[in-house]
Amino acid sequence: MEKQQLQARAIVRNIGQLVSIAQAPIVGASGSLQVYTNAAIIVDNEGAISWIGPDHEIDELLACSEQQTVNIVDAYGCVVTPGFVDSHTHLVFAGDRAEEFHLRRQGMSYGELLRQGRGILTTMNATRNASQEVLLDLAVERLASVRAHGTTTVEIKTGYGLNMEVEERCLQIINSLNCNPSLPHEHIRVVPTFLGAHSVPPEYRTQRAAYVELVVEEMLPAFAEMARFCDVYCENEAFSVEECRRILTRARDLGYQLKVHADQLNPSGGSRLAAELGAVSADHLDHASDADLDAMREAGVIATLLPGCSYTLRSPYPSARRLLDHGLTVALATDYNPGTSYSENMQMMLGLAMSAMGMSLEEALTATTINGARALALQDQIGSIEVGKRCELALWSIHDYHEIGYHFGVNLIQSILVL
Repeated sequence: MEKQQLQARAIVRNIGQLVSIAQAPIVGASGSLQVYTNAAIIVDNEGAISWIGPDHEIDELLACSEQQTVNIVDAYGCVVTPGFVDSHTHLVFAGDRAEEFHLRRQGMSYGELLRQGRGILTTMNATRNASQEVLLDLAVERLASVRAHGTTTVEIKTGYGLNMEVEERCLQIINSLNCNPSLPHEHIRVVPTFLGAHSVPPEYRTQRAAYVELVVEEMLPAFAEMARFCDVYCENEAFSVEECRRILTRARDLGYQLKVHADQLNPSGGSRLAAELGAVSADHLDHASDADLDAMREAGVIATLLPGCSYTLRSPYPSARRLLDHGLTVALATDYNPGTSYSENMQMMLGLAMSAMGMSLEEALTATTINGARALALQDQIGSIEVGKRCELALWSIHDYHEIGYHFGVNLIQSILVL
């Protein structure tokens, strides 16, 4: 056979189980997750997957290539899946809310904490008082832990500044995480979201309309080139449907894609608003009605569930089975934040979805990968292992993917590989 250029940046070989979660059939793969045994992957010079096939063909491909050097990654027979896509986090903040955690254990509700000026505003004060250097250092440290638990793409929201200066500072930090030299070479993709409508800051407590005006007329235009999404917290304790509609409509006109914190604490109308405005996702959904879910399905809104909040708040878990039965595409995310879900571990969210929300392992893996990508409108680039997609892999220290969710309370990720 005539030699030809392989055009490979890397070859990942000796994969015991490749759990591709491919959306189109792969020859040789089987099951709903398109699992390929004894597999190999070739990654091209642009970091995209160019070939998936049996490992025994790799030696022949190398022998027939003129390429002298190629990075060989040996998976040593382990399980390889797409990296987790965590589509809802609040990772940039200072301080903690441990005291509030214990107050809730004594019976105080999250709503009462908000009414007392705690909750989000506690973190706002700490974040406003922290320097950009401190916030960046904290974010880099957290991102390392996010990566260590298997996440390769993470969305990060602002919302703890609640003024022009600190919201901009947080967006600068979020964007810098995509090219920060202090991160290891196997770093992860960061997606920025502007959440100025997270809470009304204390200086505007008696001037709600003025704060909404600030968000709409000053913050949104100023940050349009810095954030991919605009999110709002549509709750009785935060912003009304009318206020959220005004903010999101302006954001859409400025080129933002839309997200909504919807129906978490009560039936707020947020999920119906997400459907009305064509949001990419509506998140939480604890109190969404059947009619709300049907409207979301018809509008193509991704339903993102956040089991870490139910765990922390000791509230009933929303039923993933109910949403799936309504025909919705369901994603899972951590909602990593200091108050209601202080966890960066997507493995835990997957396990909670299986144990408390009615999901099978196959559904939960799909929700934490390709459906997380859909919740970020990135499904054509990431979230599954397919030819043409970016190489964002999680390598597990297990030999059968059925151990995921079964062996719980430990980190089963060996490493991630992002090229």
